[in-house]
Amino acid sequence: MNSHHPIWSLTPEEVYNNLTTTLQGLSEVEANLRIKQYGYNELPKPQTRPLILRFIDQLTHFMAFLLWVAGILAFISQNPELGWAIWAVIWINAIFSFWQEFQAEKALSALKQVLPAQVKVYRDGGLCLIPARELVPGDVIQLEEGDKISADARLVESQSFYVDVSVLTGESLPVQRSPEPVASENIRASDAANLVFAGSTVAAGRGLAVVYATGTHTEFGQVAHLTANVKREPSTLEVQISALHNIGRN
Repeated sequence: MNSHHPIWSLTPEEVYNNLTTTLQGLSEVEANLRIKQYGYNELPKPQTRPLILRFIDQLTHFMAFLLWVAGILAFISQNPELGWAIWAVIWINAIFSFWQEFQAEKALSALKQVLPAQVKVYRDGGLCLIPARELVPGDVIQLEEGDKISADARLVESQSFYVDVSVLTGESLPVQRSPEPVASENIRASDAANLVFAGSTVAAGRGLAVVYATGTHTEFGQVAHLTANVKREPSTLEVQISALHNIGRN
């Protein structure tokens, strides 16, 4: 984006200028250049490592290694009960962390199913149907009742336009969207009444919108990115046992 003002505060004409596009949309040549610049409009791919290797990772990270050593030292010091307890902690945490990552991967796959496979977009002045993954910022998309929205976009035209945003906000009723600029710049994007977001669905009406964010740069994509990058944090018990182990060594 070329403006220092948020996209929702601009007039429709300024939106076209800001995203270097026109009412007739982008040319195929320009769209291909933007794909190289911004990447494809798709969510991060789930991990592909075999499940057994990912479970082994939970047993062999640095904190687990310290606990394995602590358990061995407990057996050496003639305290088998403590040793078995420490090793049990390793297995319990490994199972819990593995399940957490597995559930996150399933959630990401479910999120990917929400997005449409194709989208109606103006290219070279004509309306055509293209794979949603080929959308880029500056594309002008046509939205009608029942359409799933595949990227974050700013409305520039609308007729009795309502959107189901329950996937993003949990709101049970469709909300109205219109192309009028929003005067306040100090609001969240989700509160701007002229923006539509990937993952939502057109509940009623028709609209024309200009894409300004795709892939992981969308509001929906940020959720998916966080889901795909669940990082394992040491449990409180692991930290305490490790601390006790270090005290014992000193």
